[in-house]
Amino acid sequence: MPRIAVIGVSGRVGDCLRRFCPAGTEIVGLTHKRPPITDGLAGVIEDFDITDQRKVDETVRSLADNGVRTVINSARPGEGVDVIEAERYAKDPTSLSAFQINGHGPGLLAGACAASAANGKPVLLLHLSAETVFGDNVHRKKYTEEAEPPVPVELIGRPGYTDSDGLPTWDGLTQYVGERKVLERYPQGSVVVRMHGVQGPRGSFFARTASEVQKGEPFTRVSDMYLAHLADATVAKAILTIEEAMHAPKRSVRGVYHVSASTARTPYEIALKFADAFGQARKLITPILLDELIESSRKAGRPYAQRPHYTILDVEKFERDFYRLPTAEAAIDEYVDVYGHLFEM
Repeated sequence: MPRIAVIGVSGRVGDCLRRFCPAGTEIVGLTHKRPPITDGLAGVIEDFDITDQRKVDETVRSLADNGVRTVINSARPGEGVDVIEAERYAKDPTSLSAFQINGHGPGLLAGACAASAANGKPVLLLHLSAETVFGDNVHRKKYTEEAEPPVPVELIGRPGYTDSDGLPTWDGLTQYVGERKVLERYPQGSVVVRMHGVQGPRGSFFARTASEVQKGEPFTRVSDMYLAHLADATVAKAILTIEEAMHAPKRSVRGVYHVSASTARTPYEIALKFADAFGQARKLITPILLDELIESSRKAGRPYAQRPHYTILDVEKFERDFYRLPTAEAAIDEYVDVYGHLFEM
């Protein structure tokens, strides 16, 4: 029976891996502070700190000793992207949570997994990242797995690096640091999976949009930014499909994969789709430009990080190696089918 460890099992991605784990697979959940829901878990390790080298080394050794074949890292800072963005301008941003969890921790984890493999107890590493590692693509071309962010990693945290145009958010930059460290320290046993928004029943963009639509009150959505979100069940299936292929003798996949909807839509178009699905009037939703939203939020005293207009992932590699992924419209339909009853009023 395959045995997998999931770091960050309390988060949105970790939770969907727990809920949609197929029969015959065991998941051991690792969490830092928030106790996880334990239903469906074969075991729980609490107080795990991905930034503590001793803790990481000891935990990976223990997992390998207990038959875990893959560690899936879905650990993320608890703060949102807007709070994280402020860390970019700190005196030493590399000492703060985003860089430590997104950038430093994955390197420790990769080193521990590589050491375990060298000692005859191989455990593979599947590291989860996001499309936020990229800056704005003004040409509206999808990013392939080989594309790189528009700033040298060695400049991150140094004076002046914040001045470049088109930079990813600080959350995205620190995630890219983590990706690099994973692939450099454990290339023979790791895969990086970049995703574009995992939409679950609570707290996600789809959930917020569905809730606002059902209230029947006017609201705005951005009309010049593009998203390629997937429902959480689809994401869980894709991640576990890659994990299985990592162990297949004739495949042993490694490197980077992209997982997202195969097409993209703006938040405004997504809101219209939800309005249609719930039988609400489209006129309740007013389009707004991204720059206007950022400016109005800042004037209201709400920090709002500069978002890119276009960071869509190319999923051709995944579809060539495995199967076709849903379109953006099909992803919304799937979400409404599974979670629509939660928003009926």
